[in-house]
Amino acid sequence: MLSRRRVVAGLAGLFLTNAIGGESAQALTKKKNNSKQNQATPAVTKQEPLRPSTLDPMVMNSPTKQIVFYAPHPDDELLSFGVIASEYVALGYEIIYVLLTSGSTSTAIKLINGELASPGNGTRFVYKGMHNPTTAGYAPLTIEDIGRARVTEFKSSAGEMNISPDHVHTYNLLKDNELKAEDVIGAMLEVVALYPEAVHWTMSTIDIHPHHRAAGEALRYISDGTPLRTAYAISRTTWDALSAERTKSTTDLPATFFFKPASDRMQRVRNAALTYNAWNPQAGSYAVGYTSVPKQFEDLDVKSDAQYAVTSPSLESVKAWIPSI
Repeated sequence: MLSRRRVVAGLAGLFLTNAIGGESAQALTKKKNNSKQNQATPAVTKQEPLRPSTLDPMVMNSPTKQIVFYAPHPDDELLSFGVIASEYVALGYEIIYVLLTSGSTSTAIKLINGELASPGNGTRFVYKGMHNPTTAGYAPLTIEDIGRARVTEFKSSAGEMNISPDHVHTYNLLKDNELKAEDVIGAMLEVVALYPEAVHWTMSTIDIHPHHRAAGEALRYISDGTPLRTAYAISRTTWDALSAERTKSTTDLPATFFFKPASDRMQRVRNAALTYNAWNPQAGSYAVGYTSVPKQFEDLDVKSDAQYAVTSPSLESVKAWIPSI
């Protein structure tokens, strides 16, 4: 992992010069500039009613009105960030999505390939029962196929959230099916170079999913002792699993905020969710997201809320009460 001194020094220089060196950051900047020149202007949506937001002021203090969301997997940007992102969009903020992995480790591959019965336990699940690739006219998917299908769902979801294609960055940082904080740090530094005054969001280090924790640890690591603005979403599964811990008096748990948007701002989120429930094998759509975690999509629609924090504890400090670490 990069030394603390190097990271802090690099970020200090970044905030002074608004740029950092390195071919990767320069390549992203060039891509960003070229995209703005070559791509058609996105369709302008109807101006939404302006009204005070109930998001905490600390996560709205970007001078440039830019918000970056780092998603460990496709669908995290919606299941954990979607409600919050929709609020930012309605308020006129510029949203940037960064995908850290293709999500090719999803267990949905066994369901789609007919090795396991699809649960079909969601009222909106597009496909119920046992898949049969042969009769359905598609070849069993490989890990690479799943990764491509999930990235396609991610980009389609971003489009439904009215996020410009040149604001969608994708990485695949998995190594031996694992995501480590040290592998995420470099990608985050590249993005911070482009958006140094944005509020940078990712998952919390208290999350029960190791990939989510790795993203949280990376952002916490590079931001500690710097002016970087950060926030951390707490996934619903983590929020539910740690409900008992939230009632305890402990300094390990960060102060959390609850957010529920106005009902009219949820339609964008619901439209984006449909991209994860699209089943059309001939077109390369396999409803991977919904097949993987149908209950989470159902909860997103019904509960329409989110939990987040503006700080995140170190992994070492939370090991005592997250048994899976």
